[in-house]
Amino acid sequence: MITLQENKKDFLLQWVPFGIIILISFVAYPLTLAIIGGYFLFPLTNLLHKKFKLPVFLSVLLTVILILGSFLVVLFFLIQTFIDLIPFLHEHVVLLPVMELQSHPVFTMFEGKFQTILNKLLNDLLLNVTHLPSYFFEIFLFSIGLFFSLFESIKDREWFLVYFPKKMRTLCHRALLKSSTVVNQFIHVELKLFVLTFIFIAIGFSVLGLHNPIKYAFLISLVDSIPFLGTGLILIPLSIYFFLMEMPMVGTIVLLLYLFVQLTRHIVESVLWSSTTQIKAVHVFYLSAAAILIFGFIGILFSPFIYLFAHKWENFTKTSSQ
Repeated sequence: MITLQENKKDFLLQWVPFGIIILISFVAYPLTLAIIGGYFLFPLTNLLHKKFKLPVFLSVLLTVILILGSFLVVLFFLIQTFIDLIPFLHEHVVLLPVMELQSHPVFTMFEGKFQTILNKLLNDLLLNVTHLPSYFFEIFLFSIGLFFSLFESIKDREWFLVYFPKKMRTLCHRALLKSSTVVNQFIHVELKLFVLTFIFIAIGFSVLGLHNPIKYAFLISLVDSIPFLGTGLILIPLSIYFFLMEMPMVGTIVLLLYLFVQLTRHIVESVLWSSTTQIKAVHVFYLSAAAILIFGFIGILFSPFIYLFAHKWENFTKTSSQ
């Protein structure tokens, strides 16, 4: 009885503080992201400090400026691209014979969807505009938090584990090491897929003679690399537009380009993850598909960890069978 009470007390002393920390982390997510970012960006700061012999303060400051600068450059590129797209889209929308298209089978098929998507986009846009001050405040908190996180990481990369129960720190340490490996693998795979998608779409747009093929291929590839989005977000509406404009050949080519890019991307992704995690490509495909079916599109983010678990499980079953 006494042993049971001690085990229960030990369990509560370990897992209750851990649960409280996780709960606070979700509520104060900008600061949590700053801590996580400081941990994973430590190699860059350490490179500037050790390799280029820069002072700690300057190394940390340059890392923060580089990360925020990259974010602002990408954001500026997206805004500029969308601004350039407005007159281009207006020019083509004006050409649409609206009265005649109302009886078009494609228009009839997607009329309800168009209205729903348009309403959702407008509502989301208005909601995000009203939340702009809070977004800027969160970015400010993230920037300051990232600076302090990187500064502390120079002394001790896992400085934040001091708030975890002592017996949980070893487990957290192993989890962080595994997460670092998975994140690095994920970045390498996504960069290769981004380049592959960009090349295919740029070639396809150039063959079709579309406006600014390189620029818009880069935009679509960037959208495709963001979780929950994909090339279909742009290529499918573009294909529908050509069908509505009585250009079925171009619409079919764009649709085939979308299917080709998606199929090639999934095959290459399976092969890359297979070589990275040392599991068969067919297993990678089924695991990623199962993750999406079970967890929805958020399963895309969990896929690398599922591959790692599958690799460990395969090794475990081999060992146990012996």
